Amino acid sequence: MARALKEKTIELQKKDTYIKAMLDPLWVVDNDNNLLDVNPAFTRLFGYSRDEVTGSSIYDFFDEKNAAIMHASLHEKSEEGMSSIYEISILAKDGSLIPVLISGGPIYINDRIYGKISVLKDFREQSELRTALRQSRDYLATIMDSIQDELLVIDRDYKVVKANKAATLNLRSPIIGVPCHEVSHGLYHPCWIEGQECPAKAVFRTGRSHRTTHRHLDLSGDLKYHEVVASPIRNSSGDVINVVELLRDVTERAKNEEEISRKNRELVALNSISGIFSRSLSPDEIFTEVLDKMIEMMNMDGGGIFFINETGKEMLCRYHRGISDEYVKKLGRIRVGEDIPGKVAVSGQIVTSSNILKDSRSEKSQIRYSGMKGYCCIPIKGKAKILGVFCLFNFKPHFFTTEEENILKSIGDMTGIALENIKLYEEMRALYEYQRKRREEEHAQLLSLSTTLGSAVELKSITGHILVLLKDFFRADFAWLLVSDDDRNFILKSATAINSTGTEIIYRQGTSSIEGYSIEKRMPTVIQDIQSADKFYIHPEISALSFCTAASVPMYIGDKSVGAYALYYHDCKDFKEEEIHFLQIIANFLAVAIERSDFYLSVIRARGLSDAILQSVTDSILTVDNNRRVISVNRAFERNSGIPSQEAVGLTVRDVFNGGDENTDFIMMLEACLEKALAGKSANAEGVMIMAYGNTIPLLISSDPVLDAEGEVIGAVNLLRDISREKEIDGMKTCLIRSVSHEFRTPLSAIVGMTEMMLDGDIEEKKARKYLGIILNEGIRLSNMVSDLLSIAKIESGKESLKLISIDMEALLIRVIENFSSLIEKKGASVKYTVKETGDFVGDEGKLKQLLVNFIDNSLAFSDAGCSIEITVSRKEDELEIIIADNGWGIPEEDLPHLPARFFRGLHGEKVKGTGLGLSICSEIIKMHDGRMDIKSELGKGTEVVLYMPYRRQSE
Repeated sequence: MARALKEKTIELQKKDTYIKAMLDPLWVVDNDNNLLDVNPAFTRLFGYSRDEVTGSSIYDFFDEKNAAIMHASLHEKSEEGMSSIYEISILAKDGSLIPVLISGGPIYINDRIYGKISVLKDFREQSELRTALRQSRDYLATIMDSIQDELLVIDRDYKVVKANKAATLNLRSPIIGVPCHEVSHGLYHPCWIEGQECPAKAVFRTGRSHRTTHRHLDLSGDLKYHEVVASPIRNSSGDVINVVELLRDVTERAKNEEEISRKNRELVALNSISGIFSRSLSPDEIFTEVLDKMIEMMNMDGGGIFFINETGKEMLCRYHRGISDEYVKKLGRIRVGEDIPGKVAVSGQIVTSSNILKDSRSEKSQIRYSGMKGYCCIPIKGKAKILGVFCLFNFKPHFFTTEEENILKSIGDMTGIALENIKLYEEMRALYEYQRKRREEEHAQLLSLSTTLGSAVELKSITGHILVLLKDFFRADFAWLLVSDDDRNFILKSATAINSTGTEIIYRQGTSSIEGYSIEKRMPTVIQDIQSADKFYIHPEISALSFCTAASVPMYIGDKSVGAYALYYHDCKDFKEEEIHFLQIIANFLAVAIERSDFYLSVIRARGLSDAILQSVTDSILTVDNNRRVISVNRAFERNSGIPSQEAVGLTVRDVFNGGDENTDFIMMLEACLEKALAGKSANAEGVMIMAYGNTIPLLISSDPVLDAEGEVIGAVNLLRDISREKEIDGMKTCLIRSVSHEFRTPLSAIVGMTEMMLDGDIEEKKARKYLGIILNEGIRLSNMVSDLLSIAKIESGKESLKLISIDMEALLIRVIENFSSLIEKKGASVKYTVKETGDFVGDEGKLKQLLVNFIDNSLAFSDAGCSIEITVSRKEDELEIIIADNGWGIPEEDLPHLPARFFRGLHGEKVKGTGLGLSICSEIIKMHDGRMDIKSELGKGTEVVLYMPYRRQSE
């Protein structure tokens, strides 16, 4: 027994050791819920020692809320003798509440419950996590509820599993667990069966977000539009488990779009009909086309147009489609006020019927028995009365929408205006015919005027002619046309006789003038005695001509004033009503023509200004974008490079110029300039390019950035300037300096050398005089060369101009020959001349004299003694021809092309002293006279020089 007691004691000690080693708190209570024992973990967690709690009630460690939880749990579990697990918070010694999870069970002794033992699990961390999770869910719900648009979460059975507050309020009924098509559309089957696109289905199928717009009726029966954005909700494996739909009410936007679309359809329809009216004034052509267009546009089977006759009592069907001629003969005549068309002609209100057979208004109508069902009747309204009706029909029922009725009414109004215009046109033609009988020639001119105005765009060249026709037709003494500028000043457009220019302001805004008064009253104004009309200001040039009567006719386009034209008479003039009416017709023509001309010119200027500037530049222009691709080129580029614009546009700069390896350096230089320009900086460089034709030209490359309105670089413009001329001029300057230096060296050497010899004093008087003669001749030669150089410089610089006078060619020729009399006598030469009816020729006498002196001097210098020279001056049609022929030494054929070159001396240059500038000066003088020169020569046989100059008279 002692052994058994010892073993039991050891076992109890082991259990006590285990309890003390437990990490979780433990307590033991009796049936009265008093604490019997606690383990050390309890003390560590709550701060109470074993002695402090032993014998205390467990309710001492709970606040009121947790005490109630404990009481309910113990009462429920104790009665059943069951173990229990529940969450509760215990008051620690420091007064804080520590959440714990209590797992308890009864203590049995011989099948009797003597108490309970419980393990208290520290639950603070789990409680905090659960609180955070709950707060997160609450925050997410708050976010969803703050969204004003409806938000639904839909599962794979297309049922709503979650919704935000907006969805719940808008739908006003429980929606969780309800199919989405029933929630959104009130349908008891999926929406795709109705033909609508289901965004949830699309997301489940594709796994991607989807956007669409749904149209449905709301709870009040109003049409609503919702923009639906559906997005997938995936699980951790990436599978789509739900779809979230955001439904945004876009009803107002959709209705606005529908309204805009409806108005666009109306505009298209009306524009189409308006185009028919504007193309012709032929009634048959207009009304047949309009009727066909309306039938096509309204998808009808046929129709007809009734016009009210002159008596105003009957309507006749003039045009019809879809019905037989026999039916028209039978029913095509209707009395005004009878049947549907006749009643519409009286009321002026459109009548439409979706089915005429069921319409009470057609009970007595003959149309009821025609087989027609869908029917409409539209009044054709003029400015003051009903002119007729349109009738359209369909053999099937047709519901006419408000949109269609508005279009039909507009077409009826347009047709009425067109009909009145046609009648006005016919009246005008009748008036033309009457005027033709009265005055055939004047009427033909006025008919020509109306035709010209109707087709003219640029009026500047014809307004004067028009005013002359008006002035002659109405027997006026003066006529002018004034137009209004943007400041409402009156500008003179044209006049029959006045010193004012075409841009002068005649009357400033606010000036009380007859023309302004007629525009203000919008009707022709006739002033019988303008001298006594003190309230009007008369332009001084008009006032000075002492006119008596003035008639001013305003020109209007709708409500817009274009200007006015006026007729003035020295005598008093009475205007008949038909004349006033005709003046208004002419004003209408003029107003339309001026308006159309101004509009056309403004469009042409706006469109063509930039292109004209670009195309007029003689240098090549190449525009590229940021990718170095060519946007445009001008005509100069095409002409200089030989590359058409259609081949260059769209290519990169490298591809455009890459005609071979020889262009590599040029391309690299151009791309370097482009790089700087695209970086926002200007760049310049010189390069040599091989063109498409194989020729080589030097170019100056200038690249500049192209900026948009925000200052961003959007491309570059490249100017490729041909500097061949500059290079040529540089070469010519070098050649000129070298030639002048060479030509000046010889006479200067002679002058300097002989002057030094004379200064030394060893020269005999006879030789000294000889040397002085040489020095004089060489000095004169230098002076002549300088004069020739100055002449060429003046001519080329443009500072030398022609002094045109009437020239007696024979007298001029005699004076020139007399200047050479001593040389002719010394050389024994024969000089003959012939002048044939040159008449009153106009030219620069000094220049022509210089021309003749040079050629006669050359003929004498490059000929042997006893030579003969023949000069012939005559008129050949519109040109003056001068021929100078000699039998001298002649010129080699290879020298002929180089004769006009400066300092060129040719084969005989060593025999005869000269500057080599004479023919060059002659060539420039001939060019100044717009003439030309032809030189024919053969070595040893002589030379013939032929000069041609345009024949001018003093009046030119």
